[in-house]
Amino acid sequence: MDTQESPIQSLTCCCCGESTKGRQWHNRDRGYGLCPACAVEIKGRGETDWFMASMYGIEGTHYNIA
Repeated sequence: MDTQESPIQSLTCCCCGESTKGRQWHNRDRGYGLCPACAVEIKGRGETDWFMASMYGIEGTHYNIA
């Protein structure tokens, strides 16, 4: 399940290894996601929305959840 109905869970950031909250994305190993700090850093390098969605899921749904 990759939808907003999926439970928010504790994940390990796939970039820095810190704990984060999010929903599992099908393109990530189970238990891994993206933390908000790494999301900002990756976007700051100019990665596109398409890249972010394909690699990490939908912001606000899979990572960087308010």
